[in-house]
Amino acid sequence: MKLNYLFLASFIMLSTLVTSAQERVVKVDFEASAFRNSPSIPYDKPFMIEGEVYRDVEYVEVEIFNAGGNRPIHSFAWSRDERNLTETFSIAVPPVLAANNKYDFRIITYKALDDFQKNELAVSLGQRIAYYFYNNYQFDGKNVSIKNPNKTYRGLQKLIDEALVLMHSKNSTPVLAPSQLILEELKKESDFNFGMYLKRTKIVERDSIANKMIADKVNHITNMVMSEIEPYLNSQLVQQHRSVVVLSVSTDKAPFTLPINAGVYAWNMDIFDNIKNYKNTNFTLGAGLTLPFHRNATLAGKKRLIDEPGISLGVLLKPIKDDFNTEFATPGINLPVYTALGVRLFKVARLNAGVVFVNEKGSNSVNNLQVVPTIGLAFELDLWLGIKR
Repeated sequence: MKLNYLFLASFIMLSTLVTSAQERVVKVDFEASAFRNSPSIPYDKPFMIEGEVYRDVEYVEVEIFNAGGNRPIHSFAWSRDERNLTETFSIAVPPVLAANNKYDFRIITYKALDDFQKNELAVSLGQRIAYYFYNNYQFDGKNVSIKNPNKTYRGLQKLIDEALVLMHSKNSTPVLAPSQLILEELKKESDFNFGMYLKRTKIVERDSIANKMIADKVNHITNMVMSEIEPYLNSQLVQQHRSVVVLSVSTDKAPFTLPINAGVYAWNMDIFDNIKNYKNTNFTLGAGLTLPFHRNATLAGKKRLIDEPGISLGVLLKPIKDDFNTEFATPGINLPVYTALGVRLFKVARLNAGVVFVNEKGSNSVNNLQVVPTIGLAFELDLWLGIKR
């Protein structure tokens, strides 16, 4: 019988561990632009985003935005390998979200481009680039020049970005165009000798000669740009097929915790008896709780080495003494009560600086309270109160 109970207890424990270790799965409903089975998502554990796709979908990307935001704060992807013929995708999202918050999700599917489509894309992009250059070269009757090479270069960058905005390389080949070589080429006109050659020709012939020179220059620089784009176009290129946005998805509520701390507090007792000033500095153990101003406030960079500023309340665990060994405590409690402002250090300790309110031990009067400065360093632990915010 004992073996049966032991087996049952072991089975229950194992089942609990397995259940707690399982990641939550969120199903994408492309038709409804919603998550089908999850009104909220976890913030402190990884979860899976899954959905159904056609077999010719090669790549799926998930972008996460702050609710109402325009720029993604996180991006995760799924890429089909050659042996994968399933009609589902699964993307793991690590615990990067904040509790009690809302996020927008954009799910984008991509289909592969075949060689014919890549060639059409290359031809179309080359024509757009050449047309752009033609519009930036000018002939004023005497000289051939380009309008503001730096501005033309920036415009070329924008043109290429816009032309390829719906594309993605599965093997992460970057778009390296336009490089600085293109900018140098735009600034360079001596290799075609525009000015000197045109001065030696008759007025009637200048237009046709200038147009021929511009055409040669445009073809040359267009070929340079396309040679820089070619590695990207020859990669495993996919094109955006479908995009859905799931708005205002809430994260789980965080358990409401109250930081409690215990440590050592240094204090300085200063008494003046009309003749001499007496000081006594010592250390006393203390314990208390902290009310953070903001649980996500950070004071020392992204690593959160110094965070959660707040006000602490607590007691020293024994009365403090002056230079005459007279004990002092807070009236009505018989232990010194402190209040302090502080910050959390390395997520496990709290540095506080504040004051202790005391009178002679045994006195219940608050009229002659003394304010004693104190500074303390304490270990801190979040205590769950059994409720969620």
